[in-house]
Amino acid sequence: MASKLIRDGKIQILGQTVNSVVYVVGSDSHTGLAKDSPSVLKGGSVWYEGKEALGPGKDIAESDKYIRKEASIYQTLGQHDHILSYISLETGALDGPGSKPKAWALRLERSHIGSLRDKIVNTSTNPPSRSVRLRLAYQFSKGVAHLHQNKIIWGDLSTRNALLFDEWHVKLGDFADSDGVDAYPRDWYGCEDRYCPPGSDNPQRHNIETMKRELFALGSAIYEVLEWTVPYGFSTEISDDMVVTVAAKWTRPS
Repeated sequence: MASKLIRDGKIQILGQTVNSVVYVVGSDSHTGLAKDSPSVLKGGSVWYEGKEALGPGKDIAESDKYIRKEASIYQTLGQHDHILSYISLETGALDGPGSKPKAWALRLERSHIGSLRDKIVNTSTNPPSRSVRLRLAYQFSKGVAHLHQNKIIWGDLSTRNALLFDEWHVKLGDFADSDGVDAYPRDWYGCEDRYCPPGSDNPQRHNIETMKRELFALGSAIYEVLEWTVPYGFSTEISDDMVVTVAAKWTRPS
């Protein structure tokens, strides 16, 4: 049944991690096909017509908690030119008729182009003009500044989580690992290894103050956009020694 729904274009998976899945469903489009849906759904499982269409995913109660937390981040940020538009919190009686409603997905604005990271990787040998790259870096920075003005630490700051729209317009999303400045863990920073400053054998764990870690990651993202290349290479597994060596020599992390 699940494979048939995908084969028939009723469900389309756009992205998946160990904690969540981003997908579209045909029932949200005027054609009945997932590819034409104007919005995406993000949750712990793929839901279609009230059922977990691809089998059980994350625990319902656990998903409810994390979905509501991310929804609260979007609500705090509100409407902004460089933040993905939050549409709604999808809820239902997932534990059976009469049960307390639980969140099963966030409904968000859809990008039909994809992530900034994918664009960089796929066009690395034919980058856009310098002026376009400067504009992208500026937009990315404006989005991060809006987060910080609202006292939010992004955490998973990356071009992977920046989506492209027409005319090279950037919007930031994926705030599952985000939290308030005062609530964010002091000994952990959730960015990918290539965006973490030197400081320990586990790049996410170090004693550098949280906002400094966020700004180091922002600088790494700006470098990636302006140079149109992923720091240390897209497929390279990053070690703390590599980061330290590059930082000490003031060489480019390519």
